[in-house]
Amino acid sequence: MNFCWKNYFSLAKELAEATEDEACLRSAISRAYYAAFCNARNHMARVFHNPMPGRDERNGMSAHTYLILYYKGVFLRGMIRAKKINVDPRKMSIGKDLDVMRIERERVDYDDYVDRLERIKSITEDVLIRSERVVSKTEPPAT
Repeated sequence: MNFCWKNYFSLAKELAEATEDEACLRSAISRAYYAAFCNARNHMARVFHNPMPGRDERNGMSAHTYLILYYKGVFLRGMIRAKKINVDPRKMSIGKDLDVMRIERERVDYDDYVDRLERIKSITEDVLIRSERVVSKTEPPAT
């Protein structure tokens, strides 16, 4: 049975409730991002018939960068952003939300110091909103 990536979003919301614990807030941001990323990746394969290419086919580009550029409508040729194609605004908004969340996820996963606790709370709230939007636009139909 396939894992339901939306469960990561539920976990992120639970972790975010521990608003005085920096580790919980950092984890909430990370889990919310991965809920959105994995749902969007699977949606790309299921709906647009474009499974995530292997590393060699992405020419070393990360899966995260590839997916974000795909949803933003950037046609890729090797490592060069060849041209931007017309893309529907709903799809574009998925790419933009993923891009913002990825930046925040990298900060909380790798940086030793991330602003004040109040700032992390604010970032967590924003990432949860963005993640919920992406998940709702990309979750598979109920069976």
